[in-house]
This record gives sequence, structure tokens and C-alpha cells, in this order.
Amino acid sequence: MAQPVVGSTYKDFLPMGGGSSVALPEGAWLSSHNSTNTRVGYAWETYTLKNTQADARVPFLVVRQATGSVRWGNTNCQSSTANHFLVNQHGTQANQLINKCSRFFALGNFDNWRNVSAWTNANDKEWWLDVVKGFEEPGKSFKSSMFQAELSVQQFNGKGLRIDAFILPPKGIGAVQFREAVKAGDPRPEQTMLDTWASIYIESMQQSYFNKKPQPIMALAYPVNAVAQASTPSTPSALSAPAAVPVTITPPAPPAVTIAVAPAAVTPAKIEPAPAAAVKPAPAAVVASVTAPAKTEAPTAAPKPLPPAALSVAAAPDTAAQLRLDQERKALDEEKRKMAQQLEAMTQMLAKLQKENAAAAAAAATAKAKDEAATLAQTEAAAKAPVTYANRKALVIGNDLYTDVPKLNNAGADADAMAKSLEAVGYKVYKHLNLSEKKFKQAVRDFRQQLSGGDEVLFFYAGHGVQLGNANYLLPIDVKGDQEDQVKDDAILLQKVLDDLEEKKTKFALAVIDACRDNPFKGIGRAIGGRGLAPTSAATGQMIMFSAGSGQQALDRLGDNDKERNGLFTRIFVKEMLKPGLSVDRVLRNVRNEVVRLARSVGHEQTPALYDQAIGEFYFKQ
Repeated sequence: MAQPVVGSTYKDFLPMGGGSSVALPEGAWLSSHNSTNTRVGYAWETYTLKNTQADARVPFLVVRQATGSVRWGNTNCQSSTANHFLVNQHGTQANQLINKCSRFFALGNFDNWRNVSAWTNANDKEWWLDVVKGFEEPGKSFKSSMFQAELSVQQFNGKGLRIDAFILPPKGIGAVQFREAVKAGDPRPEQTMLDTWASIYIESMQQSYFNKKPQPIMALAYPVNAVAQASTPSTPSALSAPAAVPVTITPPAPPAVTIAVAPAAVTPAKIEPAPAAAVKPAPAAVVASVTAPAKTEAPTAAPKPLPPAALSVAAAPDTAAQLRLDQERKALDEEKRKMAQQLEAMTQMLAKLQKENAAAAAAAATAKAKDEAATLAQTEAAAKAPVTYANRKALVIGNDLYTDVPKLNNAGADADAMAKSLEAVGYKVYKHLNLSEKKFKQAVRDFRQQLSGGDEVLFFYAGHGVQLGNANYLLPIDVKGDQEDQVKDDAILLQKVLDDLEEKKTKFALAVIDACRDNPFKGIGRAIGGRGLAPTSAATGQMIMFSAGSGQQALDRLGDNDKERNGLFTRIFVKEMLKPGLSVDRVLRNVRNEVVRLARSVGHEQTPALYDQAIGEFYFKQ
């Protein structure tokens, strides 16, 4: 699975790379912004998403994953802040391998909150400043109040995952008033639903991301306003009761009779069915006023009593008002019924997920104990010769001695180091150095003939490469490059090599290309290609890594005092791949982080590019 791509729309699940994923709330989610928060020894990769579904209950989502193995401390549930509520550690303790935490915050006005540049807390500002760029919608404001649900799962000496979901509050109440009601011990029906939804999401995070078994979540079913109102002290804390409706009755006789009827109000704090009996008007609301004709000269006398029929009409509630009240009560009853059904389904799903995660944790603990026992029993394994596996094959090519373009210093040494490391982890290696066009193409054909369906394959190339149009070409040592068409004919199209691997139905294929050096054709009268390689795409089951990003140059050395035989990228790669117990995708991310760090130490920007469509989990060394 590829990682989230800005501009792409996702539904149900967000791919996180390496077979991991994150369940998405109901809707169609646009990936609007990616960013990185660097920490000591690791970094947070952050993905901001916007829900494009109209009237979505969860309009925004922020997903963060930690890119290194971290000795996590306490979760944020241990925080002493008075602002959070519905705090839940989901049965985990600080000394466990897996820690979970969910908590909620109330945001009175979302537009004000996302104006992060005005914040005064430096740590909070740094955490959110780049992220909220993904919330921007030109010409559109979002003044509603909002819940911020903070959900985190962290694995000691392992990964960390955090999700911030921004949720509209229930209809008729602002987020701040909801929070205060919960803290005052005056819970609403939606409180249990929010807490259960967060618990389901936490368990899904463990299954989908850590256990790599995608588990969907349920939608929040409580009613919300089409546009939630900003929370202010004057905002009512419950559903507003309908106002009393005045009813005017005009009898045929000259006197006018005005009757004011006050129907029973809907109880706002709890959503419960109203009594079925008809609403009786309050006796005090009946007021009769009699106006004599303007021209009468008769002495003042008591008004003539109303006929019984007129009194009967006056005592009955207005039919339209009664109908409206009945409809509102029926709607409330229906909403309550649906919420009860949803809550029951959520409770059942939560119990199921908790049971599955507990079983997975127990199995992981058992497997860990077995692994430790096996490690102790294999104290002499390191001294044994490496074992070559029949389904692990690698093609390694290094080109240094170019005849018509600048020679290179490290490509051959990089190929030697890579071949040696691959053999140490069980690959059958086919290594070639300084290949001409004819021999290069022959080597690729021969290697293709060695492959079978289900193989785990690695292709490594160190040498000159060039981007022509949107395609990448690997250069043999006898390339001329007088014209662009000649280069296309003489060079090896990288995509052709990748397509050959795909056609062989390999189980897993990794292409590592250390060819992002300076343009070999510049300065010799030809303007062919440019620095670096063009972004590419991997087929299903493939991963591709370039030693530098688009337009960047890969470093061979960190300075004049750097005596290493290998280029920066390859020297780090061969060390990381020999570390036991790291999946291939984790090795590649560790390589990228270390290359970025060392390159920056000498004032250079080099960020290896990774394209990941692998399915499942693979290891260089278990």
C-alpha cells in the first residue's frame, strides 16, 4: 500500500505504507496536506484530510505516525490539564508494551482555533502550525463549535500512532456546553456514544496499523445541525422548546374574544418520548375581552355570556400547533430509537475488537517468548556461513568507468558492498561491474530468466542516470549522448526493468537506484536531461527507492575528511539492512532519516524518495 498522496481521495481506509492502514470515519476524505515534525531520534509524519461529504459529522482528520522506534513515556491521559474530558486509557497501564489513550476537547469556535499563528504556547504552535494548512478552504469560514477527539496508541520501543478527529457536537448544544454538562455530572445520551466510538477507533487503530488487519469503524449516528453554531455563554444547553402559540377566535357576535393557549413545552435536557395525551391549555391563558360598538349610547352593562359552542372552541388547542408538537415529539422518539440501536451495535463491535486485540497481544507475547528462547539456543549461529534461499535473488550493477561522460568514484564499491550484504541475508546475487550497452541489456535479460513466481527480488544499480521527459534511464559505460534520441536508444529504461519484474509475478520486488548524481551531459555542449531522476510509480508488490529526491544530488562524501569507500546512501543502507527484526519498509525509512540527517550536517539537502506498493511484510534479516 502506498502512503497518503496529497490530492488523492480515500474512503474507509488510509494506507500508511508497509501494509499498515488507518480506518476512516464515514465520508470521502481528501488528502490536503502532508508535513513532518522532527524530534530527537525520530519524527512524526503527519497527514491532514478534509471530508468532502456534505454535512459530515467529522469534517476534518489529522493522522500522525512516528517513524522510529521510541521508548514512549506516559500517554497524554496522564496530563493534569483541566480542559479535557471523556478521558479513557482503555484498560492499559504505563508499564505495558501497548498503551492507549483517548480524550476530548471542546473548541468554542473552530475558525478561531485554527488560527494557530496567534497562539502563545510555543510547543502547541509548533505541533499544529504546519498541519492546519490542510484545513484551509478559500472563501469559506467554519465558525462552528467542535469536539477534538485525540486518540493515540503507542508501542514501547516501537511505533506510535495518533489521530485527531474534529467532530460536530449534537444538535442544539455547543461543544463547550456539552463538556460542562459532562463535568457537572449531567450526561447526555450522546456522551456514551462518543466514548464508545472513541473506544472502537482505538481498537481499530491497533488492528489496522499495528496488526495490519484492516478493521473499519462505525459512523456516529446522533443528529447534528447542518452548520453547528459557535459556542457562547448565551447558547442554550439543550433542544429549544417551541414557544407558546396564541390562538384567536372571532365569534359571529360583535364582541371579539381573544384566547391565548400555552401548550406544554418539550423537556430539553433529555431526549425522551413525550406523553401521548393531548396538550391541555392552561386555564389562566384564556382571556376574554369584549368591545362594545362604537356608536352605542346605552349605559354600561355586563357582557353577554358566550354560547356553549363558542366556549368549546376557545378551550381546544390550536390544531396546527398541536400537530407541530406531535411531529417534533415523534422525531425525537425516532432519533432516540436510532441512537439506541446504534449504541447497541457499537457496544457489540467494541467487545469483539477488544477480544481480538487481547488474543493478538497474548499471541505476540507468546511469540516473543519463543523468539527469545530460540535466540538463546542459537549462540553460535552468527559464526555459521550465510544460508542462500532459493526464492531470494538479486541483480547488482555498478558502473564507474564511463568513456564519454564523467567517470564516477564510488559506484563499483557501492555495488560490491551491496552484493556482500545481500549474500549475508540469503540472496543469490548476480553482480556486474562496468557494463556496456550490450552487456547491460544482456544482464537484465539473463536475470529475468532466473526469476519465478513468488520470488523475493532486489535490483540495485549504482552509476549515472538521467531523466528524459517523464522517464528515467540508466546509463551504460559506453553511452555517447550526442542527442537525446540516441541516449534513449542506448540507455536502459528503468521502467522496462520494473515491468519485467512485474511480469514474472514476483512476491516482492525492491528496486534501489543510487543514480541521482549530477547530470553527466552538462558542460559538454549538450543540454540533455537534468539533475536527479523523475518521480515514478511502483506496481503492486513493488517498492522503489531513489538515493535522492527529484532535482537533488546524492552525496558520495560528507567532505574532504570523509574516507569512506561508499557513497552516503549506500553506506547507510548496507548497515541498516543487516539489523535483525526490522521489516523492509522500516529499514528504508531508517535509511531515509539517517541520510537526511547526515546530509544536513554538511549543509546539503538529500531526501531519498520512496515509492511503496508492497503488500504484506518482508524482512532482510529476521
